[in-house]
Amino acid sequence: MNILYLCEEYPPGKNGGIGTMVNVLGRELVRQGHNVYVAGLYPPGYSQADYDEDKGVKVWRLRYKADIGLIKGNYSFFDTLYLKLYKYSALLHFDTIASARYLFGFIKDLVKEYNIDIIEMPDWNTFLHNSLTTSHIPSFEVPLVIKLNGSDSYFAREMNTRINSRIFKAEQALLNRANAIASASLYTAKKTKEIFKVSKEITVLYNSINIPSNVEKSAHSNTVIFTGALVRKKGIISLLQAWNLANTRCPRANLHIYGKGPVHKLKKLLTKDSGSSVFFHEHVSREILLRELSNSTVAIFPSYSECFSFAPLEAMAAGCAVIYSSRSSGPELITHNEDGFLIDPDDINAIADAIVLLLTNKDLRDKIAKAGKKTISEKFNITISARQHISFYNKVIQAGFKRKDGH
Repeated sequence: MNILYLCEEYPPGKNGGIGTMVNVLGRELVRQGHNVYVAGLYPPGYSQADYDEDKGVKVWRLRYKADIGLIKGNYSFFDTLYLKLYKYSALLHFDTIASARYLFGFIKDLVKEYNIDIIEMPDWNTFLHNSLTTSHIPSFEVPLVIKLNGSDSYFAREMNTRINSRIFKAEQALLNRANAIASASLYTAKKTKEIFKVSKEITVLYNSINIPSNVEKSAHSNTVIFTGALVRKKGIISLLQAWNLANTRCPRANLHIYGKGPVHKLKKLLTKDSGSSVFFHEHVSREILLRELSNSTVAIFPSYSECFSFAPLEAMAAGCAVIYSSRSSGPELITHNEDGFLIDPDDINAIADAIVLLLTNKDLRDKIAKAGKKTISEKFNITISARQHISFYNKVIQAGFKRKDGH
């Protein structure tokens, strides 16, 4: 099968979960004998090559017209200034319209040149949000699958913040345009149906990973790790508040935080005593992250909302005992006190208690870690997931969608 993914954060680069999933899935599909192509409209300052081949996956990174090198993608003062000027002027709107039109034309060319059978794109796309008018996705003469990874409106509803009516209309139009819809979790499927009044059937295809074969757990028993964006939604504020409590009971423990965000502001949440035990790191590659996870004892992700996060999957696969959120899709991954702990991100004391328990009880920690690794191997293995994706794609194609050329 010839599959085209629309993705604007394919690694390497400071990519998120969508980019990681397309990367892991794409490589596995190629390994299973399929042809995988990736194209996307990348944000200004994304420094990777315009064209790349990644273990058989062909990747095109298209650029906005205004991406002329002023923005470096390193979150500096000048980057922030240029991005604000770009966003709050009419330039971003008109650039998005022109650049998205070019992207759609490029996709049509790929469909013809590589005889694409199906296209998949996420429900979160910056080009849908950057235009002041609703962007409409044209026909590509092959089925278009929308994969729910958590839209802007979805997370706004989850976090009880205002839904942007313009972005809502754009996301709703995209779901209406879809020939089929898949979701990375059952929770996200149900909530998206409620928010957008979706009548189409939604197929759940969980995010999955390749199981690292060369990860050996370190003997260290005092290292806790958090990975993800340093934003409230990910529970970083709750974690730091809980760490102030946990550190008084486990003063030799360290917390290592990997992700981008307002580090200076977050450090102010730490007490004088606990501050020296917390280490902030920038975004790192997946390979480095897996290595760091293998050297950690406990991994914690007290998120307020997720679709189906990669972070706990990777931590469980690396042999960490995982503390995860009891909200949103958390219970779809972890059974509490069996292959991980589930906590309420608002319960600071419970977060601290869970950290201390796993740091101080080696037998329990080892049992949880072993069960977590087994869960990933049996339920969220990319080898199995890739076959499930192909089965779903075949059903979509066979449902009656025919190209104009008769194929």
